[in-house]
Amino acid sequence: MSPHRLALRTILLGRPRSVLAILVIAASLCVLDLFSGHLASQRGQLEYQAVIGERLGHLAISRTGTAHDGSPQSKAFDAAEAAQVKRIAEASGGVALVLPQMSVSGIAYTSKRSALFFGEGIGAASVTPELPGKLGPKRRTGIALGSGQAQALGLGNGASLTLMGATLDARSVPLDAEVVEVFSSADFGAGARSLLMPFEMAQALLDTARTERFVVYLSDPRQLDARRQALLAALRQAGLRVEIRSWQDQSPAYAKEKHESELSLDSVAGMVFAVIAATVAATVSMNALERRREVATLRALGMHSSRVFLMFSAEAMWMASLGVLCSLVGSSVISWVVNRAALSYGTHHALKRAPMLVELDFERMTMAVVAALAVALLASLVPAFKAARADVAEGLA
Repeated sequence: MSPHRLALRTILLGRPRSVLAILVIAASLCVLDLFSGHLASQRGQLEYQAVIGERLGHLAISRTGTAHDGSPQSKAFDAAEAAQVKRIAEASGGVALVLPQMSVSGIAYTSKRSALFFGEGIGAASVTPELPGKLGPKRRTGIALGSGQAQALGLGNGASLTLMGATLDARSVPLDAEVVEVFSSADFGAGARSLLMPFEMAQALLDTARTERFVVYLSDPRQLDARRQALLAALRQAGLRVEIRSWQDQSPAYAKEKHESELSLDSVAGMVFAVIAATVAATVSMNALERRREVATLRALGMHSSRVFLMFSAEAMWMASLGVLCSLVGSSVISWVVNRAALSYGTHHALKRAPMLVELDFERMTMAVVAALAVALLASLVPAFKAARADVAEGLA
């Protein structure tokens, strides 16, 4: 009889030990799948926060090199270059939106208070209506303040203030501004700007017609690397000295979160695979010990020791396969229940976002399945080898 059929028959007999081993494998993989899914959901939220909330875009186009005078303005595009960059970027495939941006810093003051600000001049187009820090398109001097900056200046919606830009190579131009929105920046990274203004206002504040950079939003973020290379080649072919950075390169919070999540995922995966290995090894060892008379009888009837080895190895693989199948079903059901409950909770409390979502990471799940099968096979080798090398006469005694 085939060793694989014998192994499957043993599993289908439903011995409590084998059933328990299958459940342990399934539960361990469920923990790993749900944990990696939760990390994937967190990465998705971080991407939304960086790309949309902090307005980093999927890609940022800036000029490389500096002029001999070392002026900060020499790093920016002049009017002709800016028009050329925008035209080429908008014509590139997969690009949904191209917006100019300008970093600006200086002093914001009222009749009673003053404070330093680090702001951003942004294009008039909006990516989404729920974007924090909305600017009124018809209010050319309207600005949005972060809650911390607004508190430092003692301002609220509709308040007026004066902005004075800090620049080395141009005259400082004070401008009157009106607060059109106070937004919360608590969830943003440390480099997020606390003051947003129209792009033309930032240029006027710095007394320049230059553009510091362009942010590019892609229609399909999954093609980020391909679009980045294609856009960089098109711009350099046009004779422009530019560099293109992705949102991951621009967001220090993402790099930190990625390192921490990979470290925690590796720790959980190590514990899960250790549990699977111990479970399989213990189960195969106990099964071989209890069935030593059966194995000795098969050997006496002419079964070769190599086929006994294959039989116990196949038992481990069958246990792992059934555990994997149960884990896939369990992870899907649990994630559906958790997401449904989270969305219901968010809707009930009128929240814009659900408190916790689990997004199954199918790529990591596939890797976990392959790793679990490999671990189960390796864990069964020693007990299977011992069972195959057992003395026949001693087993029949």
